[in-house]
Amino acid sequence: MSRRSIALASLALLAVGWGSIPLIVREPVPWQGLVTARVWLGAITLLVVMAATGRLRLPATHRRSIVIAGVLLAVHWATFFWALKLTSVAVALAVVFLGPVSAAVLAPKFLSERVPSLVYWALTVAFLGVVLVVAFEEGGSDQDTWQGVLVAAVSALTVAGLLLVSKAAVDAVGPLVVTTGELITASIVLSPFLGQAVRGTIANPIPLLTLGILLTGFGYLVFWTATRELPVAVVSVLMHLEPASAVVLALIFLGETPAAWQWIGIGLVIAGGLMAARDAADQEVLSAPANL
Repeated sequence: MSRRSIALASLALLAVGWGSIPLIVREPVPWQGLVTARVWLGAITLLVVMAATGRLRLPATHRRSIVIAGVLLAVHWATFFWALKLTSVAVALAVVFLGPVSAAVLAPKFLSERVPSLVYWALTVAFLGVVLVVAFEEGGSDQDTWQGVLVAAVSALTVAGLLLVSKAAVDAVGPLVVTTGELITASIVLSPFLGQAVRGTIANPIPLLTLGILLTGFGYLVFWTATRELPVAVVSVLMHLEPASAVVLALIFLGETPAAWQWIGIGLVIAGGLMAARDAADQEVLSAPANL
C-alpha cells in the first residue's frame, strides 16, 4: 500500500473517530472536566512524542500567536462540549461547522489571501443548512436549544479566529510544534478544572483516555502526518466525514433522530464545507475540521 493510500485511510478513520467525540461528551462528567482532561492528556501525549523524536523545542518565532491560539482553542473546545451538553449533536455540530467556512471568508482581511467567490456561496449554503437544523429541532426545550445555539456560535467564532491566528505560525515552525504549544497553553488556561478532569478520568477511564490520548494526542499526530501526503482540498473533503459520522453515531447510540428537514440541513452544512474546499489547494485555512 502506498503512503498516499495509507494517509487517505488514516484520515478517513480519524474523521469517523472524531465523530464519536459527542458520545464521550455525553458521559456523566461536567463539560469543564471533559475538556480539561482532553487538553492535558493530549498535551502530555504530544510532548512525549516530540521528546522521543528529538523535536522538543520552544519555537523561536510566533510565540505570541501560539499563546493566543491556545487560549482560543481552550474556549473553542469548552464551548463546543458545553453546546453538546445543552442541545443535540446535529444542532451543535451544524453551528460549529460554520467556523472553518467563516475563516475562509475572513481570510482576505486578516491574511491577505485571495479567496474565490465560491467561498461566499459556500457560507450562504452552510448557514441555510444551520437554519434548517435549528428550526426543526425537537425533543428538548426551546431554551436549551437556543442556549446551545448561542454557545455553539461562540465555538464557531473562536475556531475561525484560531485558524486565522495559527496559519502563519504553522507555515513558519510546523504544525506539530504549533499544536503542542496550543495544547500546553490551553492546559494552563483550563487548569482550574484539573481536579474535575482527574476525578472524571478515574471514574470513566476508557472514554476519557480515548478522548485525550487517542483522539487528541495521536489524533493530531495522524492528522498532520497525513496532511503532508495529501492535497489540502482532499483533506477538507475527508474531514467532512466527521459531522456525518457524528450524526449517524448519535442516531445509533443516543437515539437522536433528526427530522427530515434537519437531514437536508446537515447535508447543506457539509455541502457548504465541500464547496469551500473546492478551490482550497493553496488555502490551508480552508481545510481544518471543527475539532482542530
